[in-house]
Amino acid sequence: MDPRLRGGDSGRMKIIKADKVGIALAVEYLRDGKAVAYPTDTAYGLGVDATNAAAVRRLYKIKGRNYKKPTHVIAHNFSAAKKWAMVDARTAGLMKKFWPGPLTLVLPMNRRATKAIKLLSAGTGSIGIRMPDNKIALELAKKLGRPITTPSANPQGGPAPYSIRDCVRQFKNRKHQPDLYLDAGKLPKTPPSTIVRIENSELRMVRRGKITEKQIQNALFFQKNQS
Repeated sequence: MDPRLRGGDSGRMKIIKADKVGIALAVEYLRDGKAVAYPTDTAYGLGVDATNAAAVRRLYKIKGRNYKKPTHVIAHNFSAAKKWAMVDARTAGLMKKFWPGPLTLVLPMNRRATKAIKLLSAGTGSIGIRMPDNKIALELAKKLGRPITTPSANPQGGPAPYSIRDCVRQFKNRKHQPDLYLDAGKLPKTPPSTIVRIENSELRMVRRGKITEKQIQNALFFQKNQS
């Protein structure tokens, strides 16, 4: 076992502090197609290289998630988001207003979408993208140079985890588990990210979260009056 890692009772659990060394190791894991539990601005997320189809399939096994359920990704900047999704002026305005922050935008995929991104789309033709207000999460995607997945780090149907201990507890004794846990301590319990779908110039609230519908509508109204 790598001397930087802490092992658990099962002998499979690998935990490392979310410092410079830990982040570098986590990026190595992501490049190798492995799954990493990491902190976001809401709960702990479960990340794999979103452009690696084998890693994406592994993510679904770890989560116990049906392939018909879409999975969202993290982009570390606006350019990365535009590489995988179609971004119009209104969408760009929402990004500038609320990113980094707890807002996921479900957007039509563009022509560069890879097989892995299409798997994450679950046949919808859209991809959910967010930029969390968390330096560690953004650093992972930046250093990897590709988007990473961001479902909560728990088996499908389990409660959102706000500590690595909670992540480990929920995956204990399961056949498929994260390969690495990046420990940033206990996170404050906050609402999940707000999810907004934008398609054919229509905006629809998919999930209400920390950012309210009124805040989004106010931002759109302001954009309209400024144009």
